[in-house]
Amino acid sequence: MQAKPQRIIALAPHLTEQVYALGAGDRLIATVDYADYPEAAKALPRIGNYQYISLESIISLKPDLVLVWKQGNQESLAQKLRALNIDVFVSQPKQLATLPKQLATLGEILGEPETGQRLSHYAEQQLEQLAQQYQSQRPVSVFYQMWYQPLRSISAKSWIDDGIRLCGGENIMAEAVAPYPLLSEEWVLSADPEAIIVAQWEFTHSWDKWPQLQAVKHNNIYQLDPDKAHRLTLRTLESVNTLCSMLDKTRKKTHSDKPSGTRAYTSEEKSSL
Repeated sequence: MQAKPQRIIALAPHLTEQVYALGAGDRLIATVDYADYPEAAKALPRIGNYQYISLESIISLKPDLVLVWKQGNQESLAQKLRALNIDVFVSQPKQLATLPKQLATLGEILGEPETGQRLSHYAEQQLEQLAQQYQSQRPVSVFYQMWYQPLRSISAKSWIDDGIRLCGGENIMAEAVAPYPLLSEEWVLSADPEAIIVAQWEFTHSWDKWPQLQAVKHNNIYQLDPDKAHRLTLRTLESVNTLCSMLDKTRKKTHSDKPSGTRAYTSEEKSSL
């Protein structure tokens, strides 16, 4: 790769945000839909979205580096770009703990090694401080509502679950097979979590119709900014801090009348999630 690439395309919102954080935003020439942070990113040309990326548009822009999200973009796209002698960096964010390393690595690739190391060190410190602060606290059972229609949550295969555990929470869907499992409201009712975290502002009151839920009874339903939580960037650390405060608030004002932990799964249920 070039020592300091000058024409960069980022094919995911989190990659766009990281490029700006590393001080290379002025070298971005294109991105994808929903890459809206920081404000300057909104002015960049769009060449696709989660479902489709225009290879022709990429080629026409003559980039010297393309940043690809493995989970969101087809691996075949990276292969095609490499075949055209275009440098490619593939991001595979699966765990919260990988954020510091990715910042350092991307900083090297962008020709901003000092900034990358500084941000990497900052991220490591933040994660360590949160772990020390909350790991010895009483566990709080949590349902994370990623989407409402259809109802979707997160399993232990998501970095959001890492954040829940870091805060001393226990995700009731941790054992699900899929990273982002679909489920029913009845499932949540049977698990009866102490706290419900909602990632869409408009659906915060969707659980009010179930007053028997602990989370409803004790007013432990909280909103979390989805852009900060679902894009693994430095702002994710802000999101985890907020999440920890939410769970600590729940911990201090309620004492669960049910054993803490994930709901028991039947083998049939596991295969369906």
